[in-house]
Amino acid sequence: MKKLALAVILFSASSMLAQPTVKQVNDRRTSGSFSQLMITMELPNIKNADVNAFRVLVSSAVDDSGRSLVDVEAKEPELEINGRAVYGGDTGPASISVTLKNPSRKAKTLKQVSGQIELFMPSKDANSVAEIAKFTTMAGKTLSHRALKANGVEIAEISSAQLDVERKRLTEAKRKEYKDAGYDDETLNSVLSSYTDYLLKFDEGDVVLRVKDAGKSIQDVSYVDAKGEVKRAMMSDKDGYTVLSTWGEKPQPDWKLRVSMKTAKNIVRIPFSLANVPLP
Repeated sequence: MKKLALAVILFSASSMLAQPTVKQVNDRRTSGSFSQLMITMELPNIKNADVNAFRVLVSSAVDDSGRSLVDVEAKEPELEINGRAVYGGDTGPASISVTLKNPSRKAKTLKQVSGQIELFMPSKDANSVAEIAKFTTMAGKTLSHRALKANGVEIAEISSAQLDVERKRLTEAKRKEYKDAGYDDETLNSVLSSYTDYLLKFDEGDVVLRVKDAGKSIQDVSYVDAKGEVKRAMMSDKDGYTVLSTWGEKPQPDWKLRVSMKTAKNIVRIPFSLANVPLP
């Protein structure tokens, strides 16, 4: 019983330390597509630089008219990159925001808002981040790093030669499929040409990967240049591959590839409850 009581006390104390304060309330009480209520909260005892991503899971939100502000039809939010930390270098307290439905036009306060804040804090686990130096020289190879291995993630960087081989294999398989279906040579060549025009074709500067991540551990992939500046890479799927794209900036030989991963240690969950929050 003493151990249980101590655990409850410690949990309560840590929760109180991490409880957010309301920083700003933006209220758009309109009937248009941009109607929403956004609450920005600050976590005074957590450094912004330690939070790479966050999300807020709201279980209850009610204004003083009794209207529920939880959108039951909305998809569960995903972790959102904290740009102020990752790209901006903000060293102040962490701040997060959550969007709710419009309150009643007559409402003057948010009677109650509660739920859970989820923070992605890589510094909590040494296996949170894998950085691979000079990755542009590793085309055709499987990337090696202890953090990737620890999280069951496998990443292979695909070379142009490998893409050529795969393009040829897929083209021949499609040719056989069309021929077996009875296409004459003229029609077959025309249809096959349309099929191969965009097959495994990528933009200059794209990095093509084969990724195995059964546990869905990967949170974010980015580049780090020689000066230590983080360059965001957009991830997309095409023809069974993961493609990293930037906006006109081609990865340079001295850049690093940074893979950030979620683990049991670096996802921090904080229950929160707000009451009687004034509306603008």
